[in-house]
Amino acid sequence: MAGQHYNGPVASMGADPQVIQAADLLGWQGHLVTDVTLLGTVTSMVVTFDHQAHARRQEAGAAQPVLDADTLAMWEWPQAQGNLPPSATSVVGVLADHGQAVTARVSTARKWRSFSASAILLPACKAFSRQQQLECAYSGIAVLTQVRGHVELLHHGHPERLPSARRSVADRWVEEHLYGMLLARMESADALLPGHSR
Repeated sequence: MAGQHYNGPVASMGADPQVIQAADLLGWQGHLVTDVTLLGTVTSMVVTFDHQAHARRQEAGAAQPVLDADTLAMWEWPQAQGNLPPSATSVVGVLADHGQAVTARVSTARKWRSFSASAILLPACKAFSRQQQLECAYSGIAVLTQVRGHVELLHHGHPERLPSARRSVADRWVEEHLYGMLLARMESADALLPGHSR
């Protein structure tokens, strides 16, 4: 897993340049986190980081990811909002960029539509059938392709999670995992504060 912050053009820092190009074409801004293994999938994600929420968690001694389902359910309870540690991360978009089969990438992108915008980066030299095109369009999945070392956007997807998908404890569980990933990749938690770009 690699993490980096970007706004606009992305400096490489070890990430696949085509993944960076894909995130730029989609207009996703935040921290690019590659090789994320969650919910039985491997993807690249763009994640925002809430500096104020992180500072509040530091003050409360809770600046570490919490993955206990019962605790997270309480944290997500509407009546507890403002009194318990807030989420410090949110998912902007998920890019299905692993696996050689187009069907597997489409399946991965569909799984993440309940959490955020999603897209697939087609494997090089792989056919993209009309049915797969329709499936992506129906699900609101953006599609990108690799052309001579560059990435092109074939069609836009829906910019947010499925309208019918409501926030749940699973969202917080994913966010807590990503919070831990970002903290683990930085030299210190302070590196995530404003003014410390990487």
